[in-house]
Amino acid sequence: SQANPLNSLFHSHYEGNWVHLFSDGAVARDFRNASVGRMVRDQFENWILGFNHYLGICSPLEVEFCGILDGLIVLLNKGYKRATIQTNNL
Repeated sequence: SQANPLNSLFHSHYEGNWVHLFSDGAVARDFRNASVGRMVRDQFENWILGFNHYLGICSPLEVEFCGILDGLIVLLNKGYKRATIQTNNL
């Protein structure tokens, strides 16, 4: 089977203690209450940590930005200096 060039590019970022931050938020349509969840994996795709945060009333854009910012703060506090970020919202 032939190697996937996107997969190779994705994994090349993990060299040198890179971690991968996944962030996913949700906003309830009726009351606009929002929460965000984050997960961090190491360069070998092993789970490092995960956490959720209730944000209150927010827009979808605010939820995504809060998820990324909170995730980066946690990573910095844990001593990680290099991260790729994946979110599912444009």
